[in-house]
Amino acid sequence: MIERESLPVGAATMSPAMAHMNAYPRYLFKQVLPILGARVWEIGIGYGVYTRMLLALEKQVLASDVDSECIAQLQNSLGERSSVQCLRVDLCDRDSVYRATAFEADSVLCFNVLEHIEQDVQALRWIRESVRPNATLGLIVPAHEGLFGKMDSQAGHFRRYSCNSLRTAMVEAGWKVDRIRYINALGACGWWFHNRVRKSAGLQDSHVNQQMSAMDRWLPRFALLSDPWMGRLFGLSVVAWGRCG
Repeated sequence: MIERESLPVGAATMSPAMAHMNAYPRYLFKQVLPILGARVWEIGIGYGVYTRMLLALEKQVLASDVDSECIAQLQNSLGERSSVQCLRVDLCDRDSVYRATAFEADSVLCFNVLEHIEQDVQALRWIRESVRPNATLGLIVPAHEGLFGKMDSQAGHFRRYSCNSLRTAMVEAGWKVDRIRYINALGACGWWFHNRVRKSAGLQDSHVNQQMSAMDRWLPRFALLSDPWMGRLFGLSVVAWGRCG
């Protein structure tokens, strides 16, 4: 079992190129945009990319992360805004999660966070218990256990998901699943190459980060074409829409 103290948080879980990507985050954001309400609890703010997208749409946002440095950086960059609250939330600590209850979120955005949580069903249940009764959940996680490699280990991932395993976790936690599918098949091929062929590639690898920067310009266009016919079979990520049961 991995000791929690040794797990990376914040920037240590991400490739540096992610801080400068624009088109690919917008592509991911659009995957869950239809189910986001007026009061969005964002779990795992990272570089604050999605926080800014939410604020641009005039959402009320609870921006949370387990990493206090991520929260401080977001607060410094945004300044004083009545439309955003920041809160440190640890999905491994029930009382910490329940602190979000006061925000009364009608929707949750959680991208590439759940794979960092050993007891993922428990975390999903606590999230459901901390939002409004009719709240929705927009969830993205890494796909296919067969793609697990060095970059996953460096990022502190406990697992990668299939559509079936993510659906099972959500249902066990009390969420109803309205939609679930794979996205970004070509990105999965790149992840397979670096983890299964090169094997030595890590989050700081220059080749990986150069490819990610290039990918940001053209991959979303390709994914929009491939997702409709590959969504049931294969992809870099699983996207799911849930609602409180």
